Amino acid sequence: MYRLGIKELLQRFSDGTLTCEAYTRRVIQRAQDLKVFNYFVSMNTDRMLKDAQEADARYRNKTNRPLEGIPIAMKDNIDIEGEPTEAGTPGLAGLKPKHTAEVARRLFDAGAIHAGRANMHELALGISSCNAHKGPCHNFHNFDYTCGGSSGGSGGAVSADIVPAALGTDTRGSIRIPSSYNGVFGLRPTSGRWPADYGAKLSHVRDSVGPLVRSAVDIAILDCVMTGEEPHEELKPGQIRIGVPRPQFWEGLDAEVEEYAERFLVRLKEKSFGIVEVPEIPRSRELLEIFFTINQEIIPLLEEYLSYNGHDVTVQSIIDKIASPDVKELFQYAMENRPTEEECKNAMATREEARKNLKTYFEDHRLDCIIVPANKIPPPTLRAFEDRNTELRRLITQNVDFGSNCNNPSLVIPGGIAQRSGVPFGMQIEGYAGSDRRVIAVAVAIEKALNL
Repeated sequence: MYRLGIKELLQRFSDGTLTCEAYTRRVIQRAQDLKVFNYFVSMNTDRMLKDAQEADARYRNKTNRPLEGIPIAMKDNIDIEGEPTEAGTPGLAGLKPKHTAEVARRLFDAGAIHAGRANMHELALGISSCNAHKGPCHNFHNFDYTCGGSSGGSGGAVSADIVPAALGTDTRGSIRIPSSYNGVFGLRPTSGRWPADYGAKLSHVRDSVGPLVRSAVDIAILDCVMTGEEPHEELKPGQIRIGVPRPQFWEGLDAEVEEYAERFLVRLKEKSFGIVEVPEIPRSRELLEIFFTINQEIIPLLEEYLSYNGHDVTVQSIIDKIASPDVKELFQYAMENRPTEEECKNAMATREEARKNLKTYFEDHRLDCIIVPANKIPPPTLRAFEDRNTELRRLITQNVDFGSNCNNPSLVIPGGIAQRSGVPFGMQIEGYAGSDRRVIAVAVAIEKALNL
């Protein structure tokens, strides 16, 4: 049962060589054994075992559904009826939503088992998963290091082989950073491809919900279930053209990241992938500098969420109870310094122009995707975040920010290991908005060709 992915589990459940109940018991036991890593905030084990037994009955009766018996962890900001959506913050403690979010409902309707709520950076506003209320998530490869964030518990639970899959959310890299820093695959879909109103969210413009898993093939399986679209036809390496935009994205890399990234390109070339050096993406630098409308959205979205669910609390009361100093500071700043209407219009206009330019850029260079190091540095220690180092945050987020701002499907491919610490880091491939199926197909081809 060691490190089985969704595809392998479905096969073993179907042929009877493994029962859903036996695997679910193993998930529960491993979560308990690794409790010190702090990946989960809750897990309803009785319900999990009941669901697993029902899944086994469906396999016996040949009525099994596409994800029958697959345990999937849910980030703590995703709504599930009957249990609190706390988003890792005291001010939402005990508050239950009206409904199960559509993204979770589709997974459960397909037979997936709800495998617990995953720890996260408080209110998803951070990249370390150092949560002063719930405690930090620790990297499975080195306890003293970060899992990344804000979906740190989701990434850690998959990396530690507790669950084969987890849901995360991504506003500014919060799926892709933990995927890179935990050595797993992760997809930030085009916003809205997966149901967007998942629960307590930060941004309509930049937010997306997606999977963290063990293989690109598993991403394809989940994307098919979620969207109803069949996976893209298999691509051969010779059919794939990948751009390398060195300006900005390949500048200022840590030496280990740079060495691994260059070696990764060489390996792709050796396997006959088309690797093309391309110029700077038009207006990409300007977009990163100007785009800050998340400050405009945070407060109204939280107010809307509280009102919709009938929660008798105010946004200010939630801010007052925030336990993590970095998050409290950012929320209070957003409350007191909302961008002007003119500033937001300018930011959105820059975004739209950048998106149009990017599509033309892809067409002119005949690209399936671009490739960049997911982060410019390997995972830092948890202590490195104590002084709120803005340069540290920039090096971690700069290469994932562009995809969020332009609403590009972005997928992290693991593989790098920092020699001194033993912690992972990865590469990121990115398409333009709506090209998710092809980006996933490229990742599947890379995984197969490089035997990842």
